[in-house]
Amino acid sequence: MRKTILIPTDFTVMPLLLLKHAAVNENRALDILFLYGTLLPDSITDLLFYSPKKILDTAMSSDFREGCAVIQNKYPEKIQSIRFEVFHGRSTDAFKTLVSMQKVDEVLIPQLYTFREHENSFNPVPLILKSGVPVMQVIVEQPQYISEGDLLAGLLTSTL
Repeated sequence: MRKTILIPTDFTVMPLLLLKHAAVNENRALDILFLYGTLLPDSITDLLFYSPKKILDTAMSSDFREGCAVIQNKYPEKIQSIRFEVFHGRSTDAFKTLVSMQKVDEVLIPQLYTFREHENSFNPVPLILKSGVPVMQVIVEQPQYISEGDLLAGLLTSTL
């Protein structure tokens, strides 16, 4: 039986560390859903040409995509799928609806981490904590003196 885990993302190394934590510590096969919180555009023109794929392509780096692929290939028996969801809701009811529709079993969030916001994005963690959905706060050490590139390399080579 599979377990669906939601991980809020800002497309930095931290969500990848949570992905690796889930793969290492779970006994069941996993479906991973990365949640990216962003505001809807204001202009009618932007709404007419709205595309979640464009939003994700703009915010997500190639390093992040590569990190997801490497971790999925490293734990193929655990990670069955990785999906990305653009979330525009600003209420707990909207989040609960998303969780219900996506059949999310648990949410993983990092403890003591400040999300990096991109253009029009927002940190969904306060909303997640208010929603009453099962949340597991994970302590993930992210050394301050290591660059993000070195941290990504360490993640991919299992030194982290």
